[in-house]
Amino acid sequence: MKKMLFMFIMLTAFIIPSTAFAADQGISVYVDGTKLQFTSKPIQENGTTLVPLRTIFEVLGANVKWDAKTQTVSASKEGVNIQIVLGKKFASRNGQVIPLTTKPRSISGVTYVPLRFIGESFGNTIEVKGKQIYIQSPQIPSFEYIANPPTTASTPNSTSTSSNLSIQEVGRLSNRVVYIEVYNASNKVISSGSGVVISADGEILTNFHVIDGASTISVEFNDQRAFKTSTLLLKDETRDLALIKIDAKSLPYVNIGDSTKLELGEEVVAIGSPLGYKNSLTSGVVSQTLRTVEGQNYIQISAPIDHGSSGGALFNMRGELVGVTSAFIQSSADINLAIPSSDVTTFLTKSKVAQSLTTVLQQKPNKNTSSNKITATSLTDYMNENYGVITYKDLNLDFEWVVIPSKNGEGFILGGTMYDGTQWADWMDYQVNGNNSVPVAASVILYLSDELHDELGLSDTFFTLYLNVYLSSYPSSFPYSAITSEGRGYRLDYNFAYGKLDYSTGYYGYTADPEDEDAFVYFKLR
Repeated sequence: MKKMLFMFIMLTAFIIPSTAFAADQGISVYVDGTKLQFTSKPIQENGTTLVPLRTIFEVLGANVKWDAKTQTVSASKEGVNIQIVLGKKFASRNGQVIPLTTKPRSISGVTYVPLRFIGESFGNTIEVKGKQIYIQSPQIPSFEYIANPPTTASTPNSTSTSSNLSIQEVGRLSNRVVYIEVYNASNKVISSGSGVVISADGEILTNFHVIDGASTISVEFNDQRAFKTSTLLLKDETRDLALIKIDAKSLPYVNIGDSTKLELGEEVVAIGSPLGYKNSLTSGVVSQTLRTVEGQNYIQISAPIDHGSSGGALFNMRGELVGVTSAFIQSSADINLAIPSSDVTTFLTKSKVAQSLTTVLQQKPNKNTSSNKITATSLTDYMNENYGVITYKDLNLDFEWVVIPSKNGEGFILGGTMYDGTQWADWMDYQVNGNNSVPVAASVILYLSDELHDELGLSDTFFTLYLNVYLSSYPSSFPYSAITSEGRGYRLDYNFAYGKLDYSTGYYGYTADPEDEDAFVYFKLR
């Protein structure tokens, strides 16, 4: 049986109704170092900070409109337009649907909205330190720099500094970190990640696994300037590093530091694009200067990273690149890994030979199994053999799988049923008691989608999950339609999750209530 360790992703649909929010007297919000004064105190719900609408929009300089009929807040600033509907757990930014971790609402005549969504929508950097939240206004990037600037902390590519920078100052290096989207030969997005500019003439460092399978690559800077490329200069699949080239000049680039000089507990800053949230900054410390995982050396850090952070930058507090963020291990201990800059330096000493990504892709072996060789029956057997038991943290979850062809005949609907109510309840407890609002069933569906895509080449799969148990008393907390009388008790056949990852668009659709079309939320993952 395969056992899987799930990497949490920030999704939005709740599987179990959340508990009521509570006012937090200690929350403080700072914008560019100035503490905001709210007429009504900020609140927290499920790890999300909600603040009074009018104050936050005014301080960020956005124009706001309120539609009482539709209960919609519209705000705009410098070409960015967002809309938030009270009571809905999603918003939109320039027409794209964005999931929210909790619903905006009106309380005692005050409209509360999610702070992080608003701040990041308008390009601000947000850092949370306990009950203190720091918002840093975006810096206006420039692609024109002095060729040989003097060596000071404030110059774009100084080799060293006499003293440590602040986190905000290191954050200004985000214009050297890029968002990467990878396209296959059919011009469909197959993955995304991060990259680091290492030269003024357009050399971009990233993880090899980010660009694996690429035909073309889109590189986007934090000022939304984008470049397309199919040029690979250097790759090392074992060390998971790749160097690509874009057609650009006079770019700001990072200074590569010496990771061997890092000390245990030293503060570091990670910048990347987790889950497609471009140029996100997190901070932490060096948890271990050298950690060996599967035969490779890494820097272990506490700075959080996630899917999409791969290929991003790890800076020391002198603004030097000391690592490339590459992997994380799901754990309450914040175990995150970066390739040391010492390995990067060795990698970059190799001979660079420009070659087309298309050529590299043609040299890769084809998968032995394709979707047109798989039947619903064989896929049913495959699922029960490999995923009949799924390990989630300390739980073993038993599933029985049945697979049927989809209506269009081009894909499959995979139904997984749990017959152990205790297992299901213990699993759902992670949703209620967790520190963040991660839909536990949604993470299973997303991971299984990726597994079948990577292992079998399947890209058109729908997942639907059920709980089927016999109960002696009436389960009043479940939908009436899921309950039938059986003998002296009741049969609960509850469809508690439904989801699909669309590899052609990179959107993931998920709901914890398959019977309610309004509860179905789509959001961009890749």
